[in-house]
Amino acid sequence: MSADAPHPDAPRREGIPARFAAAFGDWTPQAVVFDCDGLLLDTESVWQQTEDRVVVEVGAVLQDGDAEVLHGSTIEVAGELIARRSGRDEDEVLAALHREFERGLSAGIRTLPGAAQILALAGAKVPLGCASNAWLESLESKLSLGGLREYFTALKASDTVARPKPAPDMYLEAAQELGAEPSQVLALEDSRTGARAARDAGLRLLAVPAPGHPVPPADLALTSLTDPDLAAWIATW
Repeated sequence: MSADAPHPDAPRREGIPARFAAAFGDWTPQAVVFDCDGLLLDTESVWQQTEDRVVVEVGAVLQDGDAEVLHGSTIEVAGELIARRSGRDEDEVLAALHREFERGLSAGIRTLPGAAQILALAGAKVPLGCASNAWLESLESKLSLGGLREYFTALKASDTVARPKPAPDMYLEAAQELGAEPSQVLALEDSRTGARAARDAGLRLLAVPAPGHPVPPADLALTSLTDPDLAAWIATW
């Protein structure tokens, strides 16, 4: 179905909330791909603590703009930047990041408000994927610990594609695996890095930025997955 085509069940589509009607019209996704960290699971706080500890441990001096680069980046990008700012060996920094992150996750993972409910609602309508700049083993583990793994048909991670976010690769591959053209797929992202990847892949985009972080360009931005209009929109698919 094209973005301009009328939905075959027009009466049911009358319940589209005004904000979503203005942003998406009568468009309905045929698949949805979610980011993970900071959107579904509260791993961003663990990752921030990890970065802070390692920055202090290796004596790195971060510069203006580094925080934006680190938000949503792969652990490899973070390791390279912190190593450059500290003059330490990159492998040493990467090992420290892995160690501290796994230590933080071992204390448990909190599912962010609304995540399980939105996954259940959306998953009852269309196939779901998850696209994360984590490595695949870590992504599988986090989703399982958070009780969310069962919702996803496709998982794409930094070590399953040629180029991680902000490149569009994992969103393109996720759409293909879910059986939909990119223009028929909705992405949900919290970071500019992920939002750029989704947009460049040709997906429609809902941005749900973490508090205190900038809102990336998107079709529509929400402050939380608990927004009642999101659930109401999904009900019309």
